[in-house]
Amino acid sequence: MRRISKEEKKMHDWDNELRFSSANYTDIQVVTIACNAIEFAYEAFKVKEDVYEGFLYQYESKIENVALGIDAHLQMNAKNKKSQLIKEFVLDVVNTEKYGGGRSGFVFLLYVLKMDEELRTIAINRKDFWEDPRIQFQLLYSLFKRNITGFSKEAETLVENNPKQAELKKYARKYLEKC
Repeated sequence: MRRISKEEKKMHDWDNELRFSSANYTDIQVVTIACNAIEFAYEAFKVKEDVYEGFLYQYESKIENVALGIDAHLQMNAKNKKSQLIKEFVLDVVNTEKYGGGRSGFVFLLYVLKMDEELRTIAINRKDFWEDPRIQFQLLYSLFKRNITGFSKEAETLVENNPKQAELKKYARKYLEKC
C-alpha cells in the first residue's frame, strides 16, 4: 500500500472537512477552508499530472476536488447557496488562469449557485473554456441544466469534434433539442 505524503494528507483533511463536517459552517468558514486548500494545492502539487486525463498538473485535480467539497457543503447547508461571499469566491476561482483545468468544478458550481448571468457571460467570453476538455463538459452541462439558450453552435461543434466522448455528446444533443 502506498503511503500518502504530508501534503496529500493535508488536502485530504480539507476535503473531508468540506464534504462531511461543514454542515453548520458559515460562508466565511467555507471560503477560508477552500481558499487555503486551493492555494496550498497550487503551491504543493506542481508536478505533471499522469493519472487524471485532461489535467496538466496535479494541482488541477486537487482544485477540482475543492469545488466538489463546496458542492457537498452546499447540499448540507442550502442557505449558503445564497451567500454572496461564496458566489464571489467561485467566480474569482473561475477567472484565475493559473488554476487551469481545476476550474472545471467551479464552472459547475455556477450552475449549483444559479449564477445564470455569470455563466452566460463566461460562455460568451471564454472561448478557451469551450476548447478545454475538462471545462467544456461542465460548461455545457451547466448551460443545459440552467436552461440558458444561445449556444447551439458551440453544442454542435462539441458533437462534431468529440466523437468518442459519449457523455459530452449526450448533453450536447439534449441541449440542442431543448434550446
